[in-house]
Amino acid sequence: MADHTVATYFSSPDDTGIEVNKTDLTDPIHLPLPADGRFSDINPVVSPDGIKIPSRAEEHNNFQTATLSSPIKFMLPVDQAEKLKTVEHEKTRRDPAHQNEEMDRSADTSDDTMSPFCPYKPGNKIFLKSTKTGMRIEAEIIKCFPATLSCVMVIRFVEPNFLETTSECVLKLFDRRFSTQEREDWEAAPWTPELEKTYQAFAHCGDAEEFFSYWDAEKEVFDEWSPRHVSNSHRWSAAKWEAYLQWQSTAYYEMEKKAYELMTDLQGKDVPKMFGEVFLDLPFGIQEDTDIDIPDHDEEDSASINWTGSDPPISSIPGLLLQHVDGFHLTDLSANPPREHWQSTVDSAIAALHRIQDCGILNRDVNTRSFIIDPVTHKAKMIDFGLVSFRKNAQDPEEWDRAQATMDEEGAVGLLMQSYLEEQAGGGFVYKESERALRWAYRYNSYSGDNEPGTKEEDDYVEKNLGRATG
Repeated sequence: MADHTVATYFSSPDDTGIEVNKTDLTDPIHLPLPADGRFSDINPVVSPDGIKIPSRAEEHNNFQTATLSSPIKFMLPVDQAEKLKTVEHEKTRRDPAHQNEEMDRSADTSDDTMSPFCPYKPGNKIFLKSTKTGMRIEAEIIKCFPATLSCVMVIRFVEPNFLETTSECVLKLFDRRFSTQEREDWEAAPWTPELEKTYQAFAHCGDAEEFFSYWDAEKEVFDEWSPRHVSNSHRWSAAKWEAYLQWQSTAYYEMEKKAYELMTDLQGKDVPKMFGEVFLDLPFGIQEDTDIDIPDHDEEDSASINWTGSDPPISSIPGLLLQHVDGFHLTDLSANPPREHWQSTVDSAIAALHRIQDCGILNRDVNTRSFIIDPVTHKAKMIDFGLVSFRKNAQDPEEWDRAQATMDEEGAVGLLMQSYLEEQAGGGFVYKESERALRWAYRYNSYSGDNEPGTKEEDDYVEKNLGRATG
């Protein structure tokens, strides 16, 4: 960390150093930000309990709302850090040791935001097709995880046994209809067959394809584009919102698939293996009694969501088959002794993160639940690459380094695990910034401005701070 700045991490449970001010916010935080990129002098509007706090900024067309649910780091002058006021509420505090238990329970209970038509339940059959060969695959759902930006489940192949090495794997299905978090984020109504008919009619007449092309072009110009940048998006029809959710789900799929392709050498070691790509063959979508007039399609075709003409992304539901990694989340480390392995376990997570960075991947949603720990080897594997950036898309190396310095993935894991374990077990892990993190901090995170890279001053800074405990 540069000498004249401090990092404030929101979602850390307590203070572990004089210069760091922390609060624990486990729910999304909505910040109204200027749409033109000017972020100064904007007060955050925080509603940790889901209570709307009015803001004139949100009512103005020149502002957008950013939803932040991962650790948030603000660079503040040391002499002003003590002036920062934090808002804490008992309901925002959650014991990380019980987060997995809570999420497992949520997978087995009804959710008012989930469509009652969702077929992804243990014991149900699911039918897929291989993207490469077109082979039809029948599988049984063994376990479901809470739906977020995708629908994730453990499946067992019935026939044929699609994979030679295992009969079970994780299916990550990018299904807009039942991806609860994505629908909640955009206040989309729960999916119904009637809503699907409306969307398929919208797609069949060519409107969806036109908007897909437009949104692709917007994304090329501005990577953070979303409907929040469209002043009249609140007037979009239900069919247009379904089109956007379909477009976004396809983008998540392409992003995660590309990430795994870049990490080929890490698969099975630092990340799960990717076994293949599939799409849903017989979804719980349009039924045979649909009244949509679809030329040249018979009743069997109309039972599938994959009928839309020339562009499969408009209506197909893609997915990835991934290795099922047994273990527990890094968040739950304190509940999994022996304690003497905790330091090396968290270090292994950070080392895996570095190797993933070396593949040209920046994870924009990294958190301690992004790692699964093998209970035998005590080593970490990283999962979830639905929100990432790629080095090849950066304009130049400096822009890429700056993005990594700003995101500080290493700190998001190291500092939080140090705090979690201190609170839950009185310690067990000491975070020490790596050389790459120190160099990025020196170059881009100094309150006095950017510093020239590759200088003796930078080397002196790294030598001075390397190996020192942080926080």
